[in-house]
Amino acid sequence: MLPLDLPWYRRLLGFAFAIGLGGGVLGLTYLAITNTGIDLLFGSAGTTAWSGEWWWIPLVAFGALAVVAIREWWNVEDHVPGAIEAISSARADHKKVPGWVVLSAISVVTGASLGPSFALVMMGGALGSWIAERRWAEGKTNRAYTLTGMAGGLGGAFTAPVFGAFMVSEIAPTPREGYVAAIIPQLIASTVGFAFFYLVIGRTFLGSFRLPPYDFELGHMVVAAGLGVAAAGVLFAFVAIQSLVSWVSKRVPNRYVFAGVGGAAVGLIAVALPLTLGSGNSQLSSVITDSATLGVGLLLVVLVGKMVALAISLSVGFIGGNVFPMMFLGGTAGTIVHLMFPGVPYALAVSVMLAAVPGGSLRSPMSLTLISAITVGLGATTVAPVAVAVVTSYVVVATVQYLLSNRKQGTGQPRQATS
Repeated sequence: MLPLDLPWYRRLLGFAFAIGLGGGVLGLTYLAITNTGIDLLFGSAGTTAWSGEWWWIPLVAFGALAVVAIREWWNVEDHVPGAIEAISSARADHKKVPGWVVLSAISVVTGASLGPSFALVMMGGALGSWIAERRWAEGKTNRAYTLTGMAGGLGGAFTAPVFGAFMVSEIAPTPREGYVAAIIPQLIASTVGFAFFYLVIGRTFLGSFRLPPYDFELGHMVVAAGLGVAAAGVLFAFVAIQSLVSWVSKRVPNRYVFAGVGGAAVGLIAVALPLTLGSGNSQLSSVITDSATLGVGLLLVVLVGKMVALAISLSVGFIGGNVFPMMFLGGTAGTIVHLMFPGVPYALAVSVMLAAVPGGSLRSPMSLTLISAITVGLGATTVAPVAVAVVTSYVVVATVQYLLSNRKQGTGQPRQATS
């Protein structure tokens, strides 16, 4: 039952509408500004190799230097929590978030290989936190308002009302006995945020990647499990690249030097591989539409290039989301699988990898299964392979992390003397 006997909860149900609407207005404003800037600077981007503009290199380098300088000027801490981390902790400091959002906008517009999910989640969460702190500021109340705002932000980001609430409820540690009470205001905010976005832009993220339908076969479950393992492999490759970039960054003492060189490197990758630009949402549409023309070789290079660009963007000081970029990695990997193994239906390969690559690290299997199914346009039966792949990917990643953790602990223990 809903705790309607609690005054703060009744107020939350009412404020959920305002939080969803406010988050929708803020999110749409952010997207209008950043999309206008991206179209102005990178609207001529093609899809073939070396079809970018050479002046992108100094532009992205300048963007990285500007972000680093502003972060130092505003005393922004070195570690800014990402959207997933913020949802997990149910915290969005409304005093800090405006500055983070400005930095995110600069990052995205100047060519960082990042997406808008960070800003949209943080703005929604900060709005909820601000309302709670001004009226009923403490503990559980603040947490509930913050998560409601984050759900509204995600609902707008994906223009999918259920997705925002599902992802927040999966990632945030919500006790089972309080799950329904927590998700109801989140669903309200997410739905209102979606409705506002749809009213203004007239389209949704649903069905973004239209692929030919396929007839489900039981054997596809086995294929999906194999693709889940492959998705974990893609994620491991990205982690390895990210670790290498982090290792290099620690050996460059001057942050401005690393920002300038790293930004130039992201710009060079964009010139060589324009499909690595930005969040990856529109770029994935191009990958799916033009896959036969692009070919396996180029798409493999794009896949690795996107990993490198994303890793550098996260290391040089840029601020932004990585949910959409990770989905791009998954969708591109799925396209490669279909081109290499035509017997694997296109919609199966893309939908499975689209969810399973980010699913290896995010604690939101239901949400990713849902968003993959509705963006690719799958039927009810064909959702099952997506769920199998997401679970497989997550289990493989968790198992490897567990084994590595045990190995480190074992090597760190002193050996006992033998007689």
